[in-house]
Amino acid sequence: MLDFDEIRKQVAIKHNVLLGKDDPILVTVTVSEMVLERYLDLVSEQYEDATRALAVSMEQQVEQSKGTAAKIITDASNYVSDQLRQAVTAAVNEAGIELRRQILNAQAVSRDAVASGRDAQSAKNGAFLAAVVSSVAALVAVTALVIVLVK
Repeated sequence: MLDFDEIRKQVAIKHNVLLGKDDPILVTVTVSEMVLERYLDLVSEQYEDATRALAVSMEQQVEQSKGTAAKIITDASNYVSDQLRQAVTAAVNEAGIELRRQILNAQAVSRDAVASGRDAQSAKNGAFLAAVVSSVAALVAVTALVIVLVK
């Protein structure tokens, strides 16, 4: 609330004019003060409403961002998983084909040894060779699988 005695005093000092307690200019000051207080109340309410709306909007944006980030992470994870699965499958298939080829070669060597009439020692050596080749092929298959998984 305004101090009207102080206003009257300042007007008298600065302007050398004495205002009475019921001077119409003081009524105007009171009306202006009331209008200003009401305006400030309205502005404060609008500011509070805008602040609340902004907070709600920001919270919604944060939630949307979290959902978008989760979807991006999930999609990327699924893509990497699919690519890895395809690479491992291809490597295993290639290793299996190579292993079958080595086994067929070993079987052919073994049949040739029996068919040519080699003695039992020659057949035993052929089987041993086939086992070594199979082991090497298995080792190659495992190595290929490890290499694909490391990539």
